[in-house]
Amino acid sequence: MFEAGDSTTMAEAMIPSFWPEPAAFLEISPLDQVTDGKARCTGLAICDADGRASSIFSQGELAHFFYEFEVLDPLPVPSGGLEFRNADGLVIHGKSSFQQDAGLPLSVEAGQRVRVHHVIHLDVAEGNYDIALGFASVHAESYRSYASGAIGKEPFAPDVHCRTGNVASFTVRLQGHGKRVHHGVANLDGASRLTLVRASGRTASPAKQADDVIPALVHVTHWKAGSQWIFRILKQCAPDRIVEPTPSQSQFLHSPIRRGRIYPTVYVPKPAFDRARCPPGTRHFVVIRDLRDTLVSAYFSFKISHPRLTEEFAVLRSTLQQLSQEDGLLYLLQQWLHLCADIQLTWKEAGEAMIRYEDLLGHDVEILEKVLLADMALPLDRERLGQAIRANRFEAFTGRALGTQELTAHERVGAPGDWRNHFTDRLKDAFKIRYGGLLVATGYEPDLDW
Repeated sequence: MFEAGDSTTMAEAMIPSFWPEPAAFLEISPLDQVTDGKARCTGLAICDADGRASSIFSQGELAHFFYEFEVLDPLPVPSGGLEFRNADGLVIHGKSSFQQDAGLPLSVEAGQRVRVHHVIHLDVAEGNYDIALGFASVHAESYRSYASGAIGKEPFAPDVHCRTGNVASFTVRLQGHGKRVHHGVANLDGASRLTLVRASGRTASPAKQADDVIPALVHVTHWKAGSQWIFRILKQCAPDRIVEPTPSQSQFLHSPIRRGRIYPTVYVPKPAFDRARCPPGTRHFVVIRDLRDTLVSAYFSFKISHPRLTEEFAVLRSTLQQLSQEDGLLYLLQQWLHLCADIQLTWKEAGEAMIRYEDLLGHDVEILEKVLLADMALPLDRERLGQAIRANRFEAFTGRALGTQELTAHERVGAPGDWRNHFTDRLKDAFKIRYGGLLVATGYEPDLDW
């Protein structure tokens, strides 16, 4: 059906006349997507080089993705997109028609279906990958300017009409000979050459030697658990040692961990931490928060105050703004809170000591001096650390008393127990069913009678 092999170009792999039979398509449930009512995803098929439905590929093989969207309102230039993530949630690859197809129609009518045939060379590490799809449109003039290079990413702002969650997955395995063709996430084109030269006899600088003696420090936590508060304290005390966090956690998960450096706000469960390339002696501390307050904090942040980072986040914000507060909290409970719960659960199951955000609020100097100076052995000045802690307390940083709400601020309220102001009986019941046991295990409740 398709031409396969390393010599096949993407253009040769594309066969415009081919579209899989209905039986090859996976069902896309309305529960798997968020839409503004102007378009919806109607199907996804994954095929191998012979045109057969498949979910297992060898490294380097071509995979053919066919996905379709039904357009419900007239729209300007349409674009379909696909991305896939590995088991750690890192986006390994993502592209849309805006980035690949120069011949897009300038409009699409209501009732039409937009079909995308997307071919990807799977030069990636072996493992399982989750697939998400999206559909967007943009006015023709903006599209022409973007396609010609007259404008870049920032001015080019398509409207996202449909975004799916992880609607399907596929597996990449080693080739038949069992050897890895590369290490790491992706196989990039390149070349290397090895030569020998006589050693120069130069040694590392004294500053570098000193850093090599100091262990790396990792601040493990989850979202909405005071991570930015701790980040500000660490950065004020040791700005030259900070490794800036990234949304994908790539600074920790996919780069060598360096001695003498501080890695704040690392959102990883214990198994992912154990897979990271930490040098011997690396030290860490774990901060958690009551998952009920975590949920409420995330709700107001995602809906109102958090800066928009991605198209996916924009769709999430739009969804929350269309739902009642109770339904919005239930939506995040079902679709997002598991990311924080997994971090708490895996570190708890590993028998690790965890610092509670709520305890830090009342004893920040005492706890952080012990953790950072005694336990972590960071070469920080005690007086400077104390000044940084006091300067970054909620009251000093925001100018408001702890517990005073400011809906549009990232530091909205800060005080523990705010969940009581927002949990309905329906939300309580749903929370207890899913996370009641973890709440007891982490010491936030003695039982489920709350």
